[in-house]
Amino acid sequence: MKPEDLFMTSWMMVIRNRRRYKSVLIAIAIGTIGFIIIRCLGDSVEKKVSDDLELIGEATVLTAMWEDRKNYHPGEYFEKDVRALRKLEGVTTVAPVRSTGEKTTLLYGDIERKRTIVTGVNEEYWGTQSTPLAMGRLINDDDVRNVRKICVIGAEIHQGVFKGANPLGKTVVVNSYHYTVVGVLGGKQQEDNSRTVFIPLSLAAHHLNNMRQILQLLIRVDTWDNVRTVRDQTEAILQYNHPNLEHGVKVNYRSNRLDRVRLIVFVIQLFSYAALVGVFIVGKMGLTNVMLAAVQERTKEIGLRKSMGATDALIRDQFILESVMVSVIAGVIGVIGGMMTVACLKELLDVSVSGMVLSSSILVDLALTVSIGVFAGWYPSQQAGRLDIVSAMRFEC
Repeated sequence: MKPEDLFMTSWMMVIRNRRRYKSVLIAIAIGTIGFIIIRCLGDSVEKKVSDDLELIGEATVLTAMWEDRKNYHPGEYFEKDVRALRKLEGVTTVAPVRSTGEKTTLLYGDIERKRTIVTGVNEEYWGTQSTPLAMGRLINDDDVRNVRKICVIGAEIHQGVFKGANPLGKTVVVNSYHYTVVGVLGGKQQEDNSRTVFIPLSLAAHHLNNMRQILQLLIRVDTWDNVRTVRDQTEAILQYNHPNLEHGVKVNYRSNRLDRVRLIVFVIQLFSYAALVGVFIVGKMGLTNVMLAAVQERTKEIGLRKSMGATDALIRDQFILESVMVSVIAGVIGVIGGMMTVACLKELLDVSVSGMVLSSSILVDLALTVSIGVFAGWYPSQQAGRLDIVSAMRFEC
């Protein structure tokens, strides 16, 4: 039999038995849709999930500080350190910080608040924080360049000093310097941020003693996968830039929070792929059972074909080809459904999908689907090929 004749015969048998294959088509199509969704949206959703978890713990933020200050070293970083770190792959933000610690007193009218932290920051600092803005605005690059006497206050200061009232435009006094409040931080904050007065980095160098030095660098890494690598590279660069003082360089990250984020994302991936594998297995087993049933129901047909000269190999090829056709039809339906679903979900979840990932997902899925067809049709085809002609002709359903 010519290949095209074998193809047409197999196709006609698939059409004739379409009702039998319906449930299998649905199972394989659903598996295909799931595979495309997980492959295409997996990375984007994973990043979005990790970003949301990051809001809780800022797990992708590194802190460069000095572990000690031996040899009379003031423990400061320089602009060359900032420039070098910004060039690292995976680094999105590097923010220099000057801070007084809890030793400053804030005055507002008759209200005096001790244990206030004053921190000098630039516009990049906010890129390393997950704290949202409750009202007003944040310190920006223009404020730093023009050395404006403004400040942004934390939630604890807002409640304690202003009793929750609108503080925007009000003036607070810190170490005899006057600052106009332009913003208030809100949401769930770190304890230090909630009792901090943030002023422009350039202003801090002029107004407050011992704030001329950059005591800390905050580094935001693009994903939690890169945190440990960037941390090692950061420490190496800072040690190189501070010869004979390498022992003092310290780059910390929140390893416990990072491990929690990794665990949660791993669990999400595990259940997603486990469900996907389950659907594929169901599809394969269903197709195998359907093909076995087809052999049983078509025993007499197989005997008749053998009596007319059909070889065992030809019978096997036909059943395998029918199985592959069913798989491919289901795969194509699944690919169309998957692409439509991805298009809808990427808008709903506000994520982007790589064209390369989508193309590779379709190709990989179709390859897996064809493999399912081959494996699911192989055993039934062996059963069909072994049927004895006389026994098959006498068989009654």
